[in-house]
Order: sequence, then structure tokens, then C-alpha cells
Amino acid sequence: MKRSMTAMCLACGFLMAGAAAGTMAQDMRPGAHGEAEAARGHAVDPVLATQKRLAELRQKLNLKPNQHEAWERFSNALTAQAKMHAQSREKMNRSSGRDFENMPTPEKMEKMAARMRLNADRLSKAASDTKVFYDVLSPEQKTIFDLFSKNVWNNRMREHMHHIN
Repeated sequence: MKRSMTAMCLACGFLMAGAAAGTMAQDMRPGAHGEAEAARGHAVDPVLATQKRLAELRQKLNLKPNQHEAWERFSNALTAQAKMHAQSREKMNRSSGRDFENMPTPEKMEKMAARMRLNADRLSKAASDTKVFYDVLSPEQKTIFDLFSKNVWNNRMREHMHHIN
């Protein structure tokens, strides 16, 4: 049970990291994501990043025909969440502007807390979607899934830490 819970958390984290990564302050500043990615020479689209990781994972898992339906539900759910994240990030960037930087600290903190609650809700939904898919995998596929998730999650965390510093 502990292994499957750890795997589920890692899987959700790696798949949603592309869609939900970033500090609250960076998310709230207009163009903050674009500045970091522009410094590396590219912009990160959460939907494309999620689709890329899903394609890599699918190839590595070598799914059996009876697993395809579960995969479709899983990948569609995570792609839809990435789309929602991209839309809400764009809306937030348009509406925040310089107002966020000039807000009183308590108001800023409340906006950041609301954003964190939204991200927590999305992660919870992703965890549920991941568990349903994870349960149809063979033990070997679960190991592949876990290793892939761990690797992607670690890479995303290194990128995130690089942006902070």
C-alpha cells in the first residue's frame, strides 16, 4: 500500500508539475514564467509539456490492448487539467498586472493562498485519475511508471530551484 501511495504521489507530481509548477509569486507576476523560459530560449506550454511527458510514458509502458481505455481516460484527464491551468494562468497574468506588486501584503497573501488551494485541488484530482490508471498496470509497468515519475519529478524540481535562485 505504501508503495502504491508513493507512486501515486510521484506520478501526480511529475505530470502536474509541468502544469502547476512555479512559485506563487512568480505565478502572480505578469510575464514571470516567460522571463525564465525566455532566458533559456523557449516558452513552456503546460499542455505541450504534459502531452510530451505522457507520450514518453506511454512508449515506456508498452501498454497491453486491455489497458488502452484506462490510458485514454488518464491522459485525457491530465491534458484537460493542463489546459485549465494554462487558461487560468493566462487569465491571472492578464488581470494581475502591476496591481499585484502594489497590493498590501495581506491581500497578496490571500491571493497566493487562493492559488495554492486551487493547485491543491488540481493535484488531488490528478492523484485520483492517476490511481485509477495505476491500478490497471502490471507490477513491471508500475516499476517503470514509478521510475519515470521519479526522474521527471526530480528534473522539474531542479528546474524550479534554478528559477528561484
